[in-house]
Amino acid sequence: MTTFVGIDVGGTSVRVLAETPDGRGELVTAPVAGSYDAFLAQIAGLCAGIARPAGVGIGLPGTSGEDRPVFVPALPWLEGRPLREDLEARLGAPVRLGLDGHLTLLAEAAEGAAKGARSAVLLAVGTGIGGALLIDGRIWRGVHGSAGSWGWLPADVPDNPVPDPLHGPFEQAASGSSLRDGPALVAAARAGDERARAALDAYAARLARGVAAVASTIDPEIILIGGGLADAMDVLGPPLQRHVVRFASPDGRRVPVRPAALGSRAGVVGALLIARTEEW
Repeated sequence: MTTFVGIDVGGTSVRVLAETPDGRGELVTAPVAGSYDAFLAQIAGLCAGIARPAGVGIGLPGTSGEDRPVFVPALPWLEGRPLREDLEARLGAPVRLGLDGHLTLLAEAAEGAAKGARSAVLLAVGTGIGGALLIDGRIWRGVHGSAGSWGWLPADVPDNPVPDPLHGPFEQAASGSSLRDGPALVAAARAGDERARAALDAYAARLARGVAAVASTIDPEIILIGGGLADAMDVLGPPLQRHVVRFASPDGRRVPVRPAALGSRAGVVGALLIARTEEW
């Protein structure tokens, strides 16, 4: 029986999903290991109960070449290590590496909110801001594998005027980390608290500047908001769309901004998709 495996590696957790012709198995989640050797052993252990796979896809929170991670601030011990070769030796299967934002949009285009679209943009807004770009039905990965790093868009960061080599200005100004007490604020806004709604409106204005820039310059069919803020789009979406209209070009104002649909499963589903695809 042919089996494929998708692995989504985050800064704090790792998710594994297997697929056979009979369907997908249960999603397995564990805290991510703290060193390279421990990580290799962890992946081998998580896959131990899976029949020898025909392919394995791995999404990482940073850029990778075909063979090894290059820039992974969340897990710096991965950088420069021969991850593909080492995992292929342990798992006995071909391994493909990908940027987690790219795999998230790949999944959304195949099974989620961008299904049927030929062009789409994902802004993954969580502790940072990453994302991806779909052009003519394919993920545009970029020359160095980092296309869609929207966190590096220009933005005003008055409290930190010195450039940060690891975090772009838009990420500093509008990531989820810049929204203090975010979950409590969202809950209060849902309950009708006007002060909370005003705070979300101010945040939406900061986020909208980057969204508007992407909508205006790329003119995609749809822009998806993923990451931790996707679950808050019921209260964040209306002010965000309103501010995008303020800041975007005439055509950029027409681009719909919607929440990603697959939630935290999107990355591992995307990893599973590249595991069973020879070229993506």
